[in-house]
Amino acid sequence: MKVKQYRKILLLVLMICAAILFGCVERALGRQLSTQQIASEWSSEDSYAQISCFFSKDAAVTKDYVIQLEQKLKTALQEASEDTSDVNGRTLVDCYSTKGELTLYSDRASITARAFGVGGDFFTFHPLKLLSGSYFDGEDLNKDGVVIDENVAWQLFGSNNVAGMYVEINGVQYPVRGVVKSDKGYFSDAADEEAATVYVSYEILEGGSGSSTGGMDSAAASTPAAGTTDSKGGSYGQAAGTTLDSYELLIKNPVQKFGFNALKEALGLDESSYEIVENSSRFGLMNRFTVLRNFGIRSMNTKNIVFPYWENRARAYEDLAALLLILELLCLVYPVIFAAGKIHWLWKHKTEIRQKLVQWIKVFVKELRIWMKHVKAQERPVKKQ
Repeated sequence: MKVKQYRKILLLVLMICAAILFGCVERALGRQLSTQQIASEWSSEDSYAQISCFFSKDAAVTKDYVIQLEQKLKTALQEASEDTSDVNGRTLVDCYSTKGELTLYSDRASITARAFGVGGDFFTFHPLKLLSGSYFDGEDLNKDGVVIDENVAWQLFGSNNVAGMYVEINGVQYPVRGVVKSDKGYFSDAADEEAATVYVSYEILEGGSGSSTGGMDSAAASTPAAGTTDSKGGSYGQAAGTTLDSYELLIKNPVQKFGFNALKEALGLDESSYEIVENSSRFGLMNRFTVLRNFGIRSMNTKNIVFPYWENRARAYEDLAALLLILELLCLVYPVIFAAGKIHWLWKHKTEIRQKLVQWIKVFVKELRIWMKHVKAQERPVKKQ
């Protein structure tokens, strides 16, 4: 009988430990994605919300729209009596991006690579691991730098240490500001993170002239019509008026869902043309239950939205966290049944237990009194003869 009880207790302990382990792994998953941790890194007081919005091409969102969006968000903060500046005197921390394709040339080779045209604080939201050099500022007026990944660097130069060298895009020479590492792994492969990638300013991808630093005159530096093919057979980038694929925001969040609702209201678009995500809470318990509730359905993309690789990877981690939650709950089933059984037994024998408890208290009080009398007897002074 005792052996059976010991087995039950051992199983109880193992199930509780397994549930704790799965819970720890769940929380660790979210922390592995640096793109989802910007709010917590920006402020340890949970006073900011990180939010991402992904657009369909039908939404036709442009850089000018983002400027209007920023103004609406500032107004929303002011109406909420919130200070609209951070420690650097800026009003909002945000970025935008769109995906395309560019052909890059060096003195030794060429490559047609996936290109992200970015603006704002893109590399604040996407702190890619630098192998050499640095990022470029999305708001730099010159728009004259590019960041390439290690695949592009090796193809064009045969080395990762190529910051400061030049690549030709659309007939214009641009300096390589930095080289970043390509993530590897099961989810990274599935999300196509290892594809050769270049990060340029939105204007370069759009087909704007940019600014050459290669000593070319203004006539030589002008960019041919976007969307055409150059004399070497490469792509001249996107057509003019390129629409944005994503907008990312870090905003003060005085109350729960304030930033999410403020952005949703400011967008003013049909909900079928965008998908909005609050990154700072996506790995929370309530969101994991939401993922479970929509499991399978959420894989059905009916909005004509193509997510960038970082969002696809985050969604894969969300699914994995939801499955771990199921395992955690299953591990807690036995402890809950065990506890319910004990509570039922205690309720069923409550009269007997109450009587034994009263009897135990009486015995305890009696023993306590005897002990106190003994202590007082020892403390009583001995009379001298």
